[in-house]
Parts: sequence; C-alpha cells; structure tokens
Amino acid sequence: MNRQPLISVIVPVYNVEKYVGKCVDSILNQSYKNLDIILVDDGSTDRSGVICDDYAHHNANIRVIHQPNGGLSAARNAGLDVMTGEYVTFVDSDDMIHRECITTLYRYIETERAEISTISAIDIEDDDVCPTTAPRGELKVFYSGVEAVESMLFQQRFIDNSAWGKLYKASFFETHRFPVGILYEDLATIPYVCLEAKYIATSATPLYFYRKRETSILGSFSLKRSDVLDVVDDLVKFMGQNHKALTDAACSRKFSANMNILWLMSATGIKDDAIVARCWENIKQLRKMALINPRVRMKNKLGALTSVFGLDFLMIVLNRFKD
Repeated sequence: MNRQPLISVIVPVYNVEKYVGKCVDSILNQSYKNLDIILVDDGSTDRSGVICDDYAHHNANIRVIHQPNGGLSAARNAGLDVMTGEYVTFVDSDDMIHRECITTLYRYIETERAEISTISAIDIEDDDVCPTTAPRGELKVFYSGVEAVESMLFQQRFIDNSAWGKLYKASFFETHRFPVGILYEDLATIPYVCLEAKYIATSATPLYFYRKRETSILGSFSLKRSDVLDVVDDLVKFMGQNHKALTDAACSRKFSANMNILWLMSATGIKDDAIVARCWENIKQLRKMALINPRVRMKNKLGALTSVFGLDFLMIVLNRFKD
C-alpha cells in the first residue's frame, strides 16, 4: 500500500466490561495503524465506560463518547456523526478482529478499485481470546452494488447484511443512518449503503471473530423480533420502485424473514395471532416465487413446499427444528 488513509473504527459499547478490553486490544493490535477509534459508551451501567476512558487516556487515537442508552443504532450513529476517516468500519464490542483484518480490507479497496470491501466471520466461544491465525478464503469482486445486494438478499455466499466485517467509503454514510428503536437495523441499512458502490470486493477469509454469548436465539426471543417484517416490506417496496431487477431478491429475503419468525414462535411457544396471520399471508403470496426462482436457497424452497400443505402442518414441521 502506497499510503494509509485514515480509517474510522466505530465500536458501540453497552455493558460488556468482560469483553470490551479484548475487543479494543484487537483493534490497537492492527497492522494497519492510521486509525480513528471511536468508542461509544451507550449508557453502560457496569464498568464499560470507565474501561473505555482508560484506553483513551493511554492511546491518542481513541476517542470516547458517553451518551444515554439509545441502543445499537443510536451508538453507531453517534460514531458516524463524529468520524473523520476517509473510510469507516464497525466492530461490536464483544467481538474481536484479526490483526490483519483492516489491512486486508483496505488492500481489497486499493487493488480491486472497490468502494466497499468485506471479509468473512467465524464464531468464537464466550471465553476465547483473539485467534492469531485464520485460513485464507476465496476473493470475489462484484462489479456493482446492485449485483452484490442481489446476492445478499438471496442469502448466497460471500456477502451478508451485517454492518461489521466491512470497510466502507465514509461518504456513503452522509445520507444513511441506522434506524433507532427497531431490531434488524443492519438489514434496514446495509443493503441501501451497498447500492451506492460501483465495485464491492468480498472475501471468504475469516478475519472477524464473532463471539457466541451464552444466551441463545430461542432463549432470548421476543415478539420485538417481528420488526423484521416491516424491514423486509420496506425493502420490497424500495426495490420495486427503484431497482426492479432486485424485486425477486427482496421478495426472497421477505419470504425467509417470515418463515424465520414463524419458526421462532413455533419453537418458543411465544405467539401473536396477528403476527402469525401476517406471516402466513406473506408466505402464501411468495411461495410460488420461492419455488420457481433458481436463486432462492434450498432451505426456503423446502419451506415453500411444506407450506402448500397448510399452516398447521408447516408449524408442526418447523417445531421439529427447534433444537
């Protein structure tokens, strides 16, 4: 690399005193050194904010924002409001990144003329330390943001809708922010950001380490997760109005989201008749598309086929996959 442009690293922090030090250490240990590290203490009630302040006291490239608790989106947005980098990346405060993560992300920006680059993630257990090695994976270049978002919404390899694990041209966030007060904020933001890019380079090399906490999806499920239904409705509407070529991809993601909410309700026994009815109507409307479109993933095709036999049968089948 001929130069190292400033890269902002935004870390939302909330009640993670056990993990935040490991996260920040992994960022400070990057081989890429020109970093603007922004720790956003989102109203933590444990020692997380104190730990952040201590890191800032000893490292000139770390800034700390303290704010009342507003959630993940509000914390990320606060970091976006003050970032100074030419590029920006996000790291969740209980996760870690390989020391070559940002160097690799920027190398793809430079060598592939990309405006967004991505790497893959692997799960680590609750008490794991930052791995020092990672297998190298395949590189793919999407020749437009539209092509990348199509793959993302069809839930294919290489690129997903997570905010983390990606390096973005910072100017893309001049008109984009994460929606506050809803879940699935990444799905409500990242596809739209990616549509801004002319080139996106993605790699299957796992340099982001996602920490699996003890709380399972089923154990932490609440009906608030049905926020995703509004998110995918908005995606379908937006694509239909602005990117008609992506309508099937958005409908595929909508089908997947509705099936997932039905599965979660079936598996946990936490149900809402109105949400069940909404999901079922959407599934009936979209299952033909899911069955005939060759890019829809097999998991969704099987769900579409099962739904032909009725809602009760579908719920029985879904309940068998709760473990």
